[in-house]
Amino acid sequence: MAAAAERPAGAGWPVNESARRRRASAVLFTVFAVTGYQTGAWAVSLPAVVRDLDMGVGRLGLTLALMAAGGIVGALVTGQVAARVTIRSSVVAAAAASGVGYLSLAACQTATQFTVAAALTGVGLGVLDAAANAAGSQEEVGSGRRLLPRLHAAFSLTAALAVLASYAVEGGDGYTSALLLAGVACLAGALAAGALPGAARLAAAAAPTDEDDGGTRSGDGTQSGGGGQNAGGGLSGLVVPVTVVAFVVVCGGFALDSTLEGYSALFIEQLPLQGAAQSAVGLTVLYLAGAVGRALSSPVLRRLGDWKTLLAGQATAMTGLLALVVDGSTWGIAAGMLLIGVGMSPAVPIAYSLVGRSRPFGQERAIARLTAAGYVTFTLAPLLVGLAGRNSLLDVFHALPVLLAGMAATVLWLGYRQRTARAARGGGDEMICPVAGPAAGQTSHTGV
Repeated sequence: MAAAAERPAGAGWPVNESARRRRASAVLFTVFAVTGYQTGAWAVSLPAVVRDLDMGVGRLGLTLALMAAGGIVGALVTGQVAARVTIRSSVVAAAAASGVGYLSLAACQTATQFTVAAALTGVGLGVLDAAANAAGSQEEVGSGRRLLPRLHAAFSLTAALAVLASYAVEGGDGYTSALLLAGVACLAGALAAGALPGAARLAAAAAPTDEDDGGTRSGDGTQSGGGGQNAGGGLSGLVVPVTVVAFVVVCGGFALDSTLEGYSALFIEQLPLQGAAQSAVGLTVLYLAGAVGRALSSPVLRRLGDWKTLLAGQATAMTGLLALVVDGSTWGIAAGMLLIGVGMSPAVPIAYSLVGRSRPFGQERAIARLTAAGYVTFTLAPLLVGLAGRNSLLDVFHALPVLLAGMAATVLWLGYRQRTARAARGGGDEMICPVAGPAAGQTSHTGV
């Protein structure tokens, strides 16, 4: 009787729990695949948008900034919307709105129309991003199984496929068909999301999942809140350096993310002897590298710890950026994007983990401020890059290694402070026990 009362109402609810899980997984994989597809189609279409609408790099920066701002608004209102309806209804409405937005983008005839439509589409995409991740997290909690890492892998894989499909359709000479297909994909995702069953009973979360030891698995496959000794990972007394490093890593990571999403295809086309085909190859490799990086981050974290993993990732991404901007050949582009994607994929989740584990209370407020700073950077970076790269993006991309060098310097400082503090306490190994923040489970537009 009690079980029946806890069962979510709604038509089509599967009586068998395993059938409900399979159905929920299938629907969520479809939704995440749709979000990945529109991301890849958008990124690879931007050079054609700039050419066909005579937009210019500066105007593109404004368009990307307004779209990112719309996404922030959408993400912020998602909680209020979901509280009044349901997560399923939020996903359906957001996917449908995003689909209509992409159809309108494909129909735009002027740069002004495209900028306005992009800002409005960004609102729908922001709601879709937040609601889809909330639905995945809800399913994880209800069923007691890890799902979000695989959903994010589906996002990255379909983004890579979308780049290839869009290039096959347009050949690098247009964008209308690619954006139309993205709109149709979002509308299909809205139809699929309508079949999402309610979350499993929360009582199921009491049963430990694979590899659990009393903690809670986060969306990136790491663990939080375990009851092990020194759950803070040796970060007590390091609130200030941890906070500084986290803000630098998150803001720098979001800036690099938005720059790659909005400008990497256009930058590659500006390189000597390169064109739309090389842009498609670079973006495809970048999205695939995001999935690889997430898969590698957990075992690397267990072996190296926080700051060494951050430093290794930043060194890897630095090597990739140098290959991209110094070499500039087709192989250099592919290798560079691969190294950038793999190296940067764990950075933001680790930063959130550090903030959460460095203080005994007030984690929510600290993480909220960190998220706000990251999103402000994500919005401003495209605008600044567009202004600085109006004549050529080459100088802007040559400056990106400097950004990574600054991030690496702060991480080295944290490593020094952590070693000093541990020596003062009489030694002890660093224990990795990451805590997921809001961005750790979210899909970025690039999937990095």
